[in-house]
Amino acid sequence: MEDKTNIYDPEEPRDDTPRKEVPRPAQEEVNDKPAGRTIAWTIVAAVAVLALIYFLFFYGK
Repeated sequence: MEDKTNIYDPEEPRDDTPRKEVPRPAQEEVNDKPAGRTIAWTIVAAVAVLALIYFLFFYGK
């Protein structure tokens, strides 16, 4: 008997969707555009904070 210790098997189908089609959960997923905008604003805020820290503590030494 072979003991199956690996829980995730990439060859095992997750639903009845053939491999070449988009899986059903991906089709039912809502639009991710708001999440993309949030990531962009987070990056802008992080760069602004890092620039502020740089100018306050390291600029002019």
